[in-house]
Amino acid sequence: MCGIAGALLVRGNQVSESMLNAMGRTQQHRGPDNFAIFRQGNFGCTHNRLSILDLSAAGNQPFCNERYVLVYNGEIYNYLVLKETLTELGIEVRGTSDTAVLFAYLIHFGVKETLKAIKGMFAFSFFDVQEQVLYLCRDRLGIKPLVWTHHATGLYWASEVKALKTAVSIQLDPIKTLFSATGLGDHSNEYTIFADVWQVPPGSYLECRPEQPPQTIEYYNILHDIDASYYHELSQMSRAAVTDRFLGILKRSVKGMLMSDAPMGTFVSGGIDSNLIALLAAQHDPQLALFTANVVGKYSEMADVELLNQTLKHPLHEARFHSEMMVREWARVTYHYEVPLITHTNAIPFSVVAALACKTGVKAVLTGEGSDELFQGYPEGLVRRYKKAASAPVNWLKAVYGVVPGLKGYLFPESNGSVTGFLNLSTQGFERQRLREQGYQAYSFLPKKEIPNHYLTIRMIREGLVALLHRNDRMGMIASIESRFPFLDEEMIRFAVNLPLKWKSKWSLRPHNFKHPFLIDKAIVRQAAQSALPHKLVYKNKNGFPMYGHRHIRTKPGYFANGYVAELLKLTPTAEAYMIRTQSPYYLAKLVSVDIFGRLFEFEESPEQITEHLMNHVTMTVE
Repeated sequence: MCGIAGALLVRGNQVSESMLNAMGRTQQHRGPDNFAIFRQGNFGCTHNRLSILDLSAAGNQPFCNERYVLVYNGEIYNYLVLKETLTELGIEVRGTSDTAVLFAYLIHFGVKETLKAIKGMFAFSFFDVQEQVLYLCRDRLGIKPLVWTHHATGLYWASEVKALKTAVSIQLDPIKTLFSATGLGDHSNEYTIFADVWQVPPGSYLECRPEQPPQTIEYYNILHDIDASYYHELSQMSRAAVTDRFLGILKRSVKGMLMSDAPMGTFVSGGIDSNLIALLAAQHDPQLALFTANVVGKYSEMADVELLNQTLKHPLHEARFHSEMMVREWARVTYHYEVPLITHTNAIPFSVVAALACKTGVKAVLTGEGSDELFQGYPEGLVRRYKKAASAPVNWLKAVYGVVPGLKGYLFPESNGSVTGFLNLSTQGFERQRLREQGYQAYSFLPKKEIPNHYLTIRMIREGLVALLHRNDRMGMIASIESRFPFLDEEMIRFAVNLPLKWKSKWSLRPHNFKHPFLIDKAIVRQAAQSALPHKLVYKNKNGFPMYGHRHIRTKPGYFANGYVAELLKLTPTAEAYMIRTQSPYYLAKLVSVDIFGRLFEFEESPEQITEHLMNHVTMTVE
């Protein structure tokens, strides 16, 4: 994990060393082990290194020769296989890092073939000095961040927007910023809530030339992994055989992601996903450290983590998170998050456990993210099974009242959504709806009524997972910690999008979860762990990293005075007082999150200034 940044200016302009240094300084937390720049004419790039493979200076970047320049962030898990291919062709690889292999492979095979061959998580820029062509490339799922903006002076890119702000003027998009209160600010694969700042979409690369707008080229689409023959093959297998295949894929993924020349650990919560990852990783590393965030009080899951460690008996490190830390860390975490903290206020305790991992000398951790999205771990997918039965009384009443003309429409007006919902979707370019049309078509080999339930996996990967990956990247990097995701291995993704629903969940005679009482979620994951973990942990309900958050915040009059939201909404003191007195504290807290973000990135107040303001105008209420 590293930080990259750079610029390709219009011909005749020179990239300045001071600009590159400023871009690099803002991303030092992403790579504190080495910083270097490359600068030649109208092109320049920076690299902040977090050394994990090949800890020697041979692994420092930028990598360059007389024609090509590479800066890269991420891990290529199959780099040793690619190195063998290069060796067989008589191509020498400088050093032992995956960066060295990637550089040589790009030079010999080109960008398109390299992107097909590499497996892992990555974001990199590759510049051809001779042809004046820049390639900005991002991994298949968008695990590694890569943002860019195109101005009159040229193209600028970085791992984080704050690096762009040191080079060019960047403002917030006021509409997207306001609507981020609904939680969509960190759910897009393309947009940011900064004006004219974009993400390189997952599975895509930008081809850039001076004086020309960049061209986005897709090299991977998750819908292409959907395969009717693979689906039917899995459908005809027994539950035991399917579970064995799943476990084999996961074991290979965990083993591959343990590659490191620096100490590694794993984040555990006591939930089935991180438990299973820790269990498999411990088989390869007897000293693997476990790290957990203990949200002290009623949300604590520490008892489950301790039960896990009774089985593993590995070093366990506990980061304690107290409710008052929510207010104290809110602004600092938002600065690194670069989106208002709406969906994942648990980013704050995540940053605390990442800091603890860094303190122990660990540089990379395995985590359990991705399992919920792939194997129906969220209630939304399962409650659909109950929907027909649950709505039967209402449907019966509709039928009865339908006898009287006009009465049914009066009592049960049809809902086509709200104007607010419509505007919210429009700020994201109807991204969800456009992708859903394509996804339904990809599953057209299934019975029509089954398509929405199967497509839900794709939707979760493209939306919910995007926000989790954003959280893990920014909150890991706040402490120079790299997160790795065994559930997101390429082979696992293909398996999951083709796995019939009957293997993702199963019926139970005993109540499992009050939201879907007789359906067991993530059945295949739980069955894989059944023989190795305590029953309580295998069948633990999903809690979703609970903590003290927006629902516990109380906002005092005067908080919004002279702030971003007050200016955006033209909020008078009288209006603010009425709003705080009459409106939901939960919604007000979300608006505070938006205000903090605006104060940081539009008003350019420091996290320390905002924290002082918060401490004077916000309180935490704990039941």
